[in-house]
Amino acid sequence: MAREPGTVLSAADEARLAEAIHRAEAETSGEIRVVISTRPLVPHWPYALIWAAIVALALPWPVAFLVPISVRDVLALQAGSFVLLGSLLAFTPLGARSVPRAVLHAAARGAALDHFLGFGIHQTRGRTGVLIFVALPEHRVEVVADEAIHASVGHEAWTDICTRVLAGTREGHLVDGLEAGIAEAGRLLAQHAPRADGDIDELPNHIVLL
Repeated sequence: MAREPGTVLSAADEARLAEAIHRAEAETSGEIRVVISTRPLVPHWPYALIWAAIVALALPWPVAFLVPISVRDVLALQAGSFVLLGSLLAFTPLGARSVPRAVLHAAARGAALDHFLGFGIHQTRGRTGVLIFVALPEHRVEVVADEAIHASVGHEAWTDICTRVLAGTREGHLVDGLEAGIAEAGRLLAQHAPRADGDIDELPNHIVLL
């Protein structure tokens, strides 16, 4: 089935990823959920205005060293550069680059933690739930793992999952990247939290699109 224009995943894509989660959980008592955010986590216009203000304040100084300039011209130059650069950054895709990386990282991590709790991933019986969170506008991927499985696996393994998902996303193959990340999460969970007799699927396998 073709993907509708403007949509992130087609129905076939969603079914494929749900099946990937089902396969990944087949040998483990752990649970995997995938949440994809299509809305910006951080509004970029405040940062656009901050950068425009910095440039507007700094610009007249090198100009004044090069050519004679009156106070009125300085003020006009500052106002003009602020309006021009502020509009360029606030109303074009370039504005997304004005947000500091640290701010994007904190926003993505905070959103991932909120969804981890909001979707009850921390409530599995073995405390072995794993969330793969993708913030598409920011090109960020975060993995949040519950305490029991994180204590066994460690940070580097989750970083590897993020790398796999990001690799697919940057190449325009979001589904392939997610499928690779899900498979790796399943491998880690099977290794450190193998499936027990009577284990049940505690969380839905469908992809959450926000």
